[in-house]
Amino acid sequence: MIWIALVGSLVMAPIWAKGKVVRGILVPRGTHVLIDGKLGPGEWIDACQVATSDSTTIYLKRDAKYLYIAVRPPAGVFSVDLYLDRGDPGAILDLHASAKLGEREGRFGEWQAWSWWNNRDWAANVVRVATFEPREFLTDAVKEYQIGVGRLRARHIWLSADLQKSEVIKAVPSQGAERYGRYWLELRL
Repeated sequence: MIWIALVGSLVMAPIWAKGKVVRGILVPRGTHVLIDGKLGPGEWIDACQVATSDSTTIYLKRDAKYLYIAVRPPAGVFSVDLYLDRGDPGAILDLHASAKLGEREGRFGEWQAWSWWNNRDWAANVVRVATFEPREFLTDAVKEYQIGVGRLRARHIWLSADLQKSEVIKAVPSQGAERYGRYWLELRL
């Protein structure tokens, strides 16, 4: 228990950068996961868990090559738009996972059209089809992402997400640093 308390306190500890204190989540080192939409036994035990709303948890960890992110909302079919701000003033990276994968860079309100299956240096699980007639999907427990650390081009990034279930879109986190009219988690890799 003491070990868990110590690790938990390190995750939100202040970090010194260029003579000033900067707060953020220090993403812990961990082991590889299978990107299958399931939180396998012990698979995310070495991750930082962040309650981003009353019903959604985000798991974070990394290794030398990848940043691993799992988004666990309430059960059901859903899509996730994972926004990563790498400090580039004009290019927020939007990684979309639903029945399709796609990525785009831009600004809120000025996104380019989707080009599906253009994901490079990242993967995520997709919604699986139960039947085509009528069209029905299996429920998702979690969206898991594996993102190449080199693709991020930064050790300090900001993360926000839109979760869509049916026609309802929910932004997470529900509190935190405000940027671009929404809340963000500050991550240190």
